[in-house]
Formats: sequence, structure tokens, C-alpha cells
Amino acid sequence: MKPHEGISFDRPASHRAVLAVAMLAAAFLALSVFAPVSQAEQEKDDMEWAEMARLAPESLLLDVAEAGGRIFAVGDRGHILISEDEGATWLQPRVPTRSMLNAVTTLDGKKAWAVGHDSVILHTSDAGKTWERQYWAPDDACPLFDVWFENANHGFAVGAYAYVLETNDGGKTWKRRNLDEEERHWYKLVEAPDGTLFVAAEFGTVFRSRDKGKTWEALATPYGGTYFGAATLKDGTLMIFGMSGKIFRSVDSGDSWEAIVIDRTAGLQAGLQLGDGTLIIAGLSGTILVSKDGGKSFTMANRPDRLGIASLIEIGSNGLLLVGEGGIHKVDNLQ
Repeated sequence: MKPHEGISFDRPASHRAVLAVAMLAAAFLALSVFAPVSQAEQEKDDMEWAEMARLAPESLLLDVAEAGGRIFAVGDRGHILISEDEGATWLQPRVPTRSMLNAVTTLDGKKAWAVGHDSVILHTSDAGKTWERQYWAPDDACPLFDVWFENANHGFAVGAYAYVLETNDGGKTWKRRNLDEEERHWYKLVEAPDGTLFVAAEFGTVFRSRDKGKTWEALATPYGGTYFGAATLKDGTLMIFGMSGKIFRSVDSGDSWEAIVIDRTAGLQAGLQLGDGTLIIAGLSGTILVSKDGGKSFTMANRPDRLGIASLIEIGSNGLLLVGEGGIHKVDNLQ
């Protein structure tokens, strides 16, 4: 098969894959001397391409993003999957990495970036038909956990041990930012309606930037553990969540926090506010929490198969597309 050809397939039934704890395995990797591979060195390197896999939609997937009617899902072994029919069918394009991909973002369904282990950053500008490797630093042993773009030029990739990269030219060049002397893991970067950026991080820390990432400040919270996820609501409310089912809510951009108690101790990974205002927070062991009051309280709608959920998007009317253990799953109605 030629490098940029793809395979397509219908969405399969659920199938148990690698344990969801693999989602966070990268957090325990050691950090070595920073020495990103130059473009010239990359060109000399024998590029490894992700294997085309018939069961890719059933494998461990760690993030999903949608724009312009096009859905991107990423995960283990460098797999990237694309759907243009709300997840009914999927295409797997050829991808120039076999590293686990942890996050994906898309601006318009045409331009997209994916990041993962080996500090890899991938980019497409043609709706995912072809992908290029913009950045790669395997010797650093620092996975990237999330990626965010303000526009087609300016973006951040964040990861383990405060490994933070910034670009101002759409990823043609990436610059290392030294923003956290304590080298905490930066897991999730979200933007509030007013443009404020927040990062859910290690040791009970949330990072905040009011100037689109030029400067950052570390905010203390009532919890000393790790936050894996964050979500910003339409009214500006900030939700952070992570280990042991911990959830905190802030209505003043992180200056103060309210603990939200739930009857669940599984790690929480993903949060999303739906079009009707409903807030969904999901995580390991099939946890799905539903809030109708802006995150003040939650009810349970957990998956009976207990498959871990890493990320989710809204599709159709009252529908969700979940990715995580066992790959891709669709939930028609949580009402």
C-alpha cells in the first residue's frame, strides 16, 4: 500500500482492548536532555508509518474532535480515524508515526493537529487525507498530552514534566517554553468564552493565562492530586476533575473553588457541555456523569460494560460519540 492511501470500514461492535490505565502510562516516563530532532535529521530518519489495521476502531483511542462535519479520533500505535457521517463509517489514513497519539484538535475540519508520545506533532491541511510530522523528539521521553490552536498560526502542545511547545506559524516551527520550574505534568488545555486559557495539571495545580499564553500563573486548589481534565461552560464556569473522582467548580476563573461531591471514585478524563447546556463528565470504569445545573450536581449514566472513556463529542440530536477502551462507541440518548 502506498504511503498516503487509506482503508475504510463500518463502525464495529464494542470489543475490550488495552486497559484504560494505559491512557496515563506516559506520565511515568523519565525526562532526558532536551534535544529535539531537526527537520534535516528527520528527513534522514527512516519514517515509521502506522500500520493499517482493520480493527483500529476497536483499539484504544484517546481523543476525538469534530469540526465542519468531520470527526478525527486518535490513539494507540499512531492510529488516526476519520468520519464524515457522524461515526457510521471510518477511514484510516496513513500516518507517519507508530507512537501513541493522546490528543487531536481541528479548526475547521480541514486543518488538524495530533500529538502524542515521543513528543510527536502531526498535521494535516487536507481534511486528514495526508499527514506530515512537524515535530519529533523521541530522546526526550516526554509525551505530549494535549494540543490547542487559537487560529491557523498560533497554538500550544503540552505534556509531561511541563513540556510546553508553542508555534506562531501553524507548526512549521515549534519553540520550547519554560513555564513551570516544578515540572508538573500538563494534561489538558481549555479556553474559556472570554479567551482565558486554563491547564489541568499535577499536584492540585491549575495554570491560567489571560493573554493567550504569553504569561501563565499557577493557581492552587483544595486538592493535592492530579487533574486529568477540564471543561469551560458557556457562562464562564470552569470545571476541573481527575483522580479519585475529584471535581471542582469555579465561577471566578479559578480564584476560588467549590468541591462537587459524587458517589464515584474512578478517575475522570473528559468533560463536554452539550448544545442544550447539559454537562457531561466521563472517565474510567465507564463513568458518565450528567449535570443539568451547570456542574453544581450530577446524576449517573454509567456504561454497563465498564469500558473506560477518554474523550467524547456531541453528534446528532441528543447523541454522544465516546472513545476510549474498546475504541469507538455511540450513545443515542442520555436523557
